[in-house]
Amino acid sequence: MAVNSEDIQQANQVIDGGEQAQASLPSYGHRLAEVFWAFLPLGWIAFGGPQAHIALLHERFVERRRWLDERRFVELLGLGQGLPGPTSTQMVVAVGTVRAGPLGGMLAFLCFLYPAVTIMALAGLGVSQFVTAANRPVWLDGVQPAAVALVAVAAWRLGRAVVNTRLTMGLLLLGAVVAVMVREPWAFPAVLAAGGLVTGIALRNRSVDDGDETDSAPLRTLGISPVVGAFLLLVFFGLLVGLILARLVFDLEFLRWAESFYRMGSLIFGGGQVVLPMMLTEVVSPGWVTEQQFLDGFALMLALPGPMFAFSAYLGAVFGGIPGALIAFAGLFLPGVLVIFAVLPFWEMVRRRPLVGTVLTGVNATAIGLVVAAVFLLWERAVQGQSDAAIAVLAFGAVAFFRVPAPLVIVGAGGLGWVFVVAGI
Repeated sequence: MAVNSEDIQQANQVIDGGEQAQASLPSYGHRLAEVFWAFLPLGWIAFGGPQAHIALLHERFVERRRWLDERRFVELLGLGQGLPGPTSTQMVVAVGTVRAGPLGGMLAFLCFLYPAVTIMALAGLGVSQFVTAANRPVWLDGVQPAAVALVAVAAWRLGRAVVNTRLTMGLLLLGAVVAVMVREPWAFPAVLAAGGLVTGIALRNRSVDDGDETDSAPLRTLGISPVVGAFLLLVFFGLLVGLILARLVFDLEFLRWAESFYRMGSLIFGGGQVVLPMMLTEVVSPGWVTEQQFLDGFALMLALPGPMFAFSAYLGAVFGGIPGALIAFAGLFLPGVLVIFAVLPFWEMVRRRPLVGTVLTGVNATAIGLVVAAVFLLWERAVQGQSDAAIAVLAFGAVAFFRVPAPLVIVGAGGLGWVFVVAGI
């Protein structure tokens, strides 16, 4: 059979193109190294809360490194917002997984978290060993009301983004009232489920947004099969049920810690601020930490980079030393990590179904109600007089209207609180 020169040229082009494509894909070890060096500095500069974290990830991995395209990034963001756990941390895990599989996801997770978790754990150890009511630094009197103000800013911004109908406003108020009136741990997952049920029924006939009908390619480089995803879901639910039963059967302190934090991490949607009212109930009511220790640690967390869930390492260190810090940290973060790994392979199957979006609309609106409740719950503990209220108002205005970074606001509030105490105001 005769082969003409045009056929040979086309064949050579195909071979050259395939070789170039193969050459353009780094080895697995190289991609793991990329994940390590890309995420290593992020934990030190990720100030500003979940929204700022998302913006930082977009700039680094969509615009600069181009590990993801715009559509995939938005899809993963929507997925993280609809799952229990810290959204920005789940985005970190997802981006690392897209680049280098599950090991890349875990490497990104550890690099992103270690600065805040290490600092908070050390702070918790210091508080438990050296700080008492008698020698507590006076500048912390100004930090606490500023921390409450930053929660109010988060509630305001989240509310503007999600609560835009009478139905979602009603669910926000429902979540806030339940969180304020009912201090039992079961109330939080119950009200979130109720919010999802309400919108699932009320909006069941809503048409799918055009934005859902995307032609973006599915994520096929995750290294996680649907079978593995299903197994991880079983692990997630098995640990939740198993820890609850174990706590009821065995009177062991470390089981109480593990069950409490794992349950919180399994049932919280919307990020760090949403977990605050549940944390208050879980760790202050049984006497694991005092209200003063809780508020001091929360204010410190607001001045640090990284996710709000790193607060768990501080709380665990206060009531249980290094073992407590490890248990609380693992308990709060593990559910979100398990879920994001488990759901990624199934996301393409369900992301266009309208029921998913309608249920999450109610869950998110109700979750913001928990943030609103946290403002009032923290206010009654942190604001004790006119000077505290003035600091809270100034901190709110500085962040909400003048865009002053949260760490600077916390430092400034501490200085102002010291001035007020010295001046006897």
